[in-house]
Amino acid sequence: MKSFRALVVLLTLGLWVAWLDAARWEVDLDQLLKTTAESEQEKLISKIVSANPSWQEVSERIQGMEFPEVEIGKIYLRKTTCIDGVERPWVLYVSSAYDPNEPTPLFVNLHGGVSRPEPIPDSEALEFMGDNLFKNLAEENGWLLLFPFGQAGATWWDEVGMSNINNLLRTVKKEYNVDDDRVWMGGFSDGASASFLYAMVMPTDYAAFIALSGHMGTGSLGGDLPTYAPNFYNTAVYAVTSFEDQLFPSAKMRAAIQMAREAGGNIFYREQEGEHDFSYAEEELPKIVHFLERHPRDPFPTRIIWESAVPWFGTCRWFAIDRISADPSASWHVDHNLVLTDDRITIGFRHDDTFPGPGIKVREIVEGTAAEQMGLVAGDVIIRGKKRKIKDMDDLMAYKAGLKRGDPIQLTVLRDGQKELLKGTLPPSTNYYLFKRERPSAMARVSFSANRVEIEGSRLGGFSVFVHPDMIRLERNLVINVNGEEAFNQKVEPDLEFLLQNFLANRDRKLIYVAKIEVEI
Repeated sequence: MKSFRALVVLLTLGLWVAWLDAARWEVDLDQLLKTTAESEQEKLISKIVSANPSWQEVSERIQGMEFPEVEIGKIYLRKTTCIDGVERPWVLYVSSAYDPNEPTPLFVNLHGGVSRPEPIPDSEALEFMGDNLFKNLAEENGWLLLFPFGQAGATWWDEVGMSNINNLLRTVKKEYNVDDDRVWMGGFSDGASASFLYAMVMPTDYAAFIALSGHMGTGSLGGDLPTYAPNFYNTAVYAVTSFEDQLFPSAKMRAAIQMAREAGGNIFYREQEGEHDFSYAEEELPKIVHFLERHPRDPFPTRIIWESAVPWFGTCRWFAIDRISADPSASWHVDHNLVLTDDRITIGFRHDDTFPGPGIKVREIVEGTAAEQMGLVAGDVIIRGKKRKIKDMDDLMAYKAGLKRGDPIQLTVLRDGQKELLKGTLPPSTNYYLFKRERPSAMARVSFSANRVEIEGSRLGGFSVFVHPDMIRLERNLVINVNGEEAFNQKVEPDLEFLLQNFLANRDRKLIYVAKIEVEI
């Protein structure tokens, strides 16, 4: 009898220890999902993997993670330290319909005028949000609205600014119940140009892009980034230009839209009356809402077309280009680009938008421009353009409207309290490529069906396929063919450590990949 009781005690103790082990990995996982310290993340991942839960259990717990109650219908002003060590503000608007128990759409709104010299002050950031039309859309439609702030050195197309956008998106996903398949990006002017850019280089997080009065090539030209029109195939874009836009008029921008469509781009395009402003908002915003509602993300598209020249822009959904070879390109791999003419009237300076006037105060001179040639310097206050008085930017724009490339220009400025007459000549019109081309690219046309991935590759030296159990049956072999030859044929074993690391990097509960297959050609 004593032996029997001892056996029962031992069995009970064993079950208790097993239960504690199971509970411990769940506690460790909950802690892992909250912490941001990389050293602590590594320790927690090691402990979870050692406890040996199934990938299904871990995935289900991640998908079922809970989010705290927050004050709704509120603008939250927060700060983040970017990779350059500079602290910058950002804003999150939480609509009054937000429920932490329900996945909520998120709109990432990028502003224009991204070249300001200093981080925006908190008061100005809040004032900016007070007049934000997308905030009104967020409230009306029950979205979250993420509003980063950029500046010179942290633009939407440099490493600092792009990493800031990515990190803020993951921060919001960590703290709020975001619907991963209804995350959209959009903006006006520079914000629109960035939306074009993200559609071409980093679309995985997003279901659709809104580009209002932007330039498709700004990210490539301003950020020195390789961009490719065929990549518009993978994510829908809603683009608008206006006829009298002083920067990006419809007459010039429609050629880029047409070229991108011919390359296979999924672009819905409209043209409006107006200048470089958002005067068409009342008509377009309801249409934009309907467009976004019709375009949730397809997390596992059965076909991907992707081109890249650098590995850090190599990933689209479940496929990544890891290495570009030196082989000749395939016959079907053609460069979709466009020659544009730059005949905009630009004097070549950036103004101080905090200067109350009258006049336009020069903040910075752009090298190699008419402003430098004529001797304009930072601190000058422009008060006259030839015979026209200049009190504000509208007056300056009116003076420039009467000029064309190659014309002489005259500016009267106040310098140290004295009037100075400066003379110069606008540069002649120049031609330029829409997208920069300084290195070879690889291109892949990829499809999957019934545990088979078929890849047509050009200059494709190496690639990765991210594996999700909703895509393939894990009990059967995954077959990957490249240009008609078998490159992989075996069962895929889920990798719990990879699952956890990949989720922490992306914070995407709809794309919890269980393995990554890397293939060198």
